[in-house]
Amino acid sequence: MANNAITKISDLDDFDRRILKIVQRNNQCTHAYIGEAVGLSASAVRRRLKLLRDTGLIEKDVAVLRAGDMGVRLIVLISFQNESIEAFDALDEQIRTTPEILQGYHISGPVDYCLVVQGPSLEWYEDWGKQAFMSNPAIRRYDSHVVWSCKKFETAIPL
Repeated sequence: MANNAITKISDLDDFDRRILKIVQRNNQCTHAYIGEAVGLSASAVRRRLKLLRDTGLIEKDVAVLRAGDMGVRLIVLISFQNESIEAFDALDEQIRTTPEILQGYHISGPVDYCLVVQGPSLEWYEDWGKQAFMSNPAIRRYDSHVVWSCKKFETAIPL
């Protein structure tokens, strides 16, 4: 980390990569523990993590909850009737401001968006989906897929 202009993965040195591998798995590790694992002092780890956070390479520090105990999860695929900048911008804003939408991806191909939605029940989702999607004249179709079980959920980016 000789260079303080860390803005992308390719700017990382080996120490940064090893630190990030650890904190992606468990960001509650102490600086001393991380330092011992990567061969740096605790204060050097602290400075590196602060820079990685300040530059936005570490975007968030979060706790991941066990979703299976929290209702139903659905994958929702959305296709627009008529694509327009206004329609995309409006849906982008809806995605950002709707807490039940956990993830939203604008994707290529015949479908325009892929969303991950979490709610208390399928009954709730039926009503919510009507309000959230059927009331939007720009949306031609939305297909909902119930997540029966999760076979892999990973947040760590390979470095």
